[in-house]
Amino acid sequence: MMKFFRFVLGWCVILVLLLGSVRLNVFQTSFYESFYKKEGLAEQIGVSEKDLNKSMQVMLDYVQGKRKDMEDTIFRNGKETGIYNEKEMAHMVDVRALYRNAMRVLAGSFIVGIVIVVWMAVMLKDKNRLLANVCSGLLSASLCFAIVLAWLGLWIATDFNDFWIRFHHLFFSNDLWLLDPATDFMIVICPENMFSALVTRIVLLFVVVLGVLDGLAYFLLKRKLPIGSEK
Repeated sequence: MMKFFRFVLGWCVILVLLLGSVRLNVFQTSFYESFYKKEGLAEQIGVSEKDLNKSMQVMLDYVQGKRKDMEDTIFRNGKETGIYNEKEMAHMVDVRALYRNAMRVLAGSFIVGIVIVVWMAVMLKDKNRLLANVCSGLLSASLCFAIVLAWLGLWIATDFNDFWIRFHHLFFSNDLWLLDPATDFMIVICPENMFSALVTRIVLLFVVVLGVLDGLAYFLLKRKLPIGSEK
């Protein structure tokens, strides 16, 4: 039972770190502003940099629940127009629901992780054994996740478009995410290379933090901390 719960604890840590990285990177407006400026996107699509950044901010604020809808206007090619159409706004309803569910998983993983640590502390009655079991659980879960991450990394690196399409098929039950650059402004300001760069940032931050924690866990276990539950 101890082995099982410490393994679950390891996965709780991984989920908290992964979803935390998603939350931190996705809503970092400086990333989008820097990307747009580097690509010269505003000039290409006939809007000002201010309106381009505003368009993305409207989307981010809606997903976070900071605004009730995505109704707003910008000037494109010298004419005032609504930023997003009905199809795009309907798709973002699904995106917001997906984000909220992800944050529930993050919160749930954190709570479950705390409960497991408390349970282990009561059962083991020794801080060294508790630390050893936490470290062992994290390393075991990380090893399993490393296999999954390596496979995903190879997939993303070789065919990001295929990964992105299958991701949407997995998490969305409709085809609202199939946007047309000719009619849907959202896909114009969210090109594939932007998503690719964003996913890379999310994975990189996650891997670095998890790597540091795994390194620390390995170092502590090398000190021969006792893992067993006996006194």
